[in-house]
Amino acid sequence: MYAYYQPGKQVDHYKILRLLGQGVSSRVYLAHDLQSQQEVVLKFPLDDLIGGAAIFERYTREGEIGKLLDHPTIQHHLNQGESRQQEYLVLEYLHGCTLRQVLYKQTSGHMDSKEAIRLMLPICEALVSAHAHGIIHRDIKPENLFVLDTGEVKLMDFGIALLKTTSRRRFTFQMLPSPIGTPTYMSPERLRGEEGDERADVYAIGVVLYELLCGRVPFEEQDSFAFINKHMSDDPPSILQWNPDLSPTLATVVMRAIRREPEKRYATMQDLLHDLSHLDEVTPRDYLPDPPKLGGRYRYIIRIGFVILSVCLLIIAFGLLAQFLHQTAR
Repeated sequence: MYAYYQPGKQVDHYKILRLLGQGVSSRVYLAHDLQSQQEVVLKFPLDDLIGGAAIFERYTREGEIGKLLDHPTIQHHLNQGESRQQEYLVLEYLHGCTLRQVLYKQTSGHMDSKEAIRLMLPICEALVSAHAHGIIHRDIKPENLFVLDTGEVKLMDFGIALLKTTSRRRFTFQMLPSPIGTPTYMSPERLRGEEGDERADVYAIGVVLYELLCGRVPFEEQDSFAFINKHMSDDPPSILQWNPDLSPTLATVVMRAIRREPEKRYATMQDLLHDLSHLDEVTPRDYLPDPPKLGGRYRYIIRIGFVILSVCLLIIAFGLLAQFLHQTAR
């Protein structure tokens, strides 16, 4: 049972035109809908995932989410089907490129602040709508934001979204090869294994804004352990450190969105949207980093220190006891 289709192959009433790309868990094709006479995208699981309960649940949930969402800034979910005992999704075909590809073309190293805000405001609006339906995206990153040839932007890929309103049994993603998100854009609480709420999406939007406005993400450690430890233990460096010409009010909005502790971020996407669209009402301030949270490395150091201290105290105690016994014997 294989999910790879050659051009010209017909799946139900969709004729495969070409392979568009492949991720860690799915393969997408450009296809022609023989009924509507429109080009569409077909999304299939990779071959080694076909038939698994987790991937079935994932595609079923993504289909449910697609039916709930009808927003102009979200890629439209058109249909859901099954071919050769495998689930597949039918999505709107978009003409343009991802925001990641747009970033690659930036010659100045970062995007103009007005353009960054123009692109991200509709995404925030789309997420306000998604959150109102109990849907947390959980994988917001430049690769999942699509800039159309018209200049408009679309939010894509709800594959690992959390649907809080469902009564369906949820499978874990342990059976899938992909992580439950992209660590660079994941909030600290999600890196700790928590499901996350809409403040996790607020954090991810803040990281994308940070990257657009200064040309880098808050944490860029090469070593994965160091990256995760720093991400979970430290507040990000001020964006003004990398782009001192940035508006202090915009810097304030970005830094509040990416606070390490969820309760110190914007409580809702609507709050972030309001400040991002009303910068004149924002009071500039510097967000001083919180004391480092005791991550794995710090706890390890404390445990080692405690052990060393305990050993020293035992040595002293035995020494005093030996001296006491020696004096008593005399």
